[in-house]
Amino acid sequence: MAYEFFFSYTRSNNGDYLKRFFADLAEEVRERRGLPVGAEVGFFDQRELELGEDWDAALVDALQTCKVMVAIASPGYWKSEYCGKEWALFSQRQRQGLPAGSPPPPLLKPLIWMPFDFAELPPAVSAGHAALNDPHAVQNAKGLRYMLKQIQEQRTAYNDIVEALATEIIGAADAHPLAPLAVVPRLAQVAAAFGGGSAAAPAAPAPLQSPSGPQHVSFIYVAAHPQAFGAARKADPYVECGGPDWKPYYPVHTTRVHRFVQSIVAGDELDFTSEAMPFGANLIARIDEAWRQRQIVVLIVDPWSVHWDAQRAAPEYQAILKALDSRLDYHWCVLVPWNDNDADAVANRDAITATVRDTFDRHANLAPNPMFYRDGIRSADELKRALGDVLTRLKEEIKKRATVHMPIPAGPSKSVVTGPSA
Repeated sequence: MAYEFFFSYTRSNNGDYLKRFFADLAEEVRERRGLPVGAEVGFFDQRELELGEDWDAALVDALQTCKVMVAIASPGYWKSEYCGKEWALFSQRQRQGLPAGSPPPPLLKPLIWMPFDFAELPPAVSAGHAALNDPHAVQNAKGLRYMLKQIQEQRTAYNDIVEALATEIIGAADAHPLAPLAVVPRLAQVAAAFGGGSAAAPAAPAPLQSPSGPQHVSFIYVAAHPQAFGAARKADPYVECGGPDWKPYYPVHTTRVHRFVQSIVAGDELDFTSEAMPFGANLIARIDEAWRQRQIVVLIVDPWSVHWDAQRAAPEYQAILKALDSRLDYHWCVLVPWNDNDADAVANRDAITATVRDTFDRHANLAPNPMFYRDGIRSADELKRALGDVLTRLKEEIKKRATVHMPIPAGPSKSVVTGPSA
């Protein structure tokens, strides 16, 4: 079910008051919709994700399907480029299909969290903000944060605001259903409605002369589409389409694999941007392109999918993966989770293990190296540790092998010396 509302806020305003307001609003909307206790009606992303190479998959899915956006306006919000891009993407949904010059439906609802100077608002948002109208009311003059800080005195007014906003969200959503965008532009190509930044032309591959090492990792998930299994396999761990949707430690750990690893690599300790790339026949070409752009590639492989594919009349996965296994590069690795709580996999454990090790014969048997290949990863915590370790080691390995170009000091010769970086 699509979210009733998307909660857009800047991380500088995150805290207990904001979490309480979201919880109160979500509960009011849930009850008015007649939904069961625990139903998720609002999207409130609590991860520390800011500008990266591209949209986080869960966030863009929520932006694409939510019915209303609630913007938590403050001085910091209008300075946030990321919030400006969320606003711009939702605004594109509002305006698609409308005649030129037509006003968009009232589905984007800013609320004043902390006061700011209305005269300094950017043109894109200068009209129609302050969803709760009366500029002299306390929620607009001092903001909702103030009301929550003074909740003993402001409880009645605060409750009225929550109820009024829930009514607006439901009424607007029912009156103006929005379709998702046909094509979602990449994050870098979205011009922020405010907060700085602009749509950029696609970046050219970085020259191989920085000694800092790669800062971007591409994840490729070898996990089949659940519809392909038929009756051979329970589809629950693969959600809707396998690949980045796969949950390798289901039912103990229910986060989709791409969302899980993306949150790990974006943390302060690793500080990588990341993206999900599809698995297919062009895998080698993608691996080569990643090397040219000084990027790391991590394949996360579902052993059950590899074994299942190998039993088919015309297997596809093994040929692609064996071609990769024959390579000796320094910028990619393979991680193979194993789920001891998956009855389907455990029942065929020996056969699955043999298939996987045969598929990656060179890296698993002939020349095992934990920097490039690890299997039998038995928990989400172990996957987190393994991923952090291989990314750190691959980054250093690439730094050692990267080509640098250093001009020779001025003299008769105009030649350039090329060699490995220190």
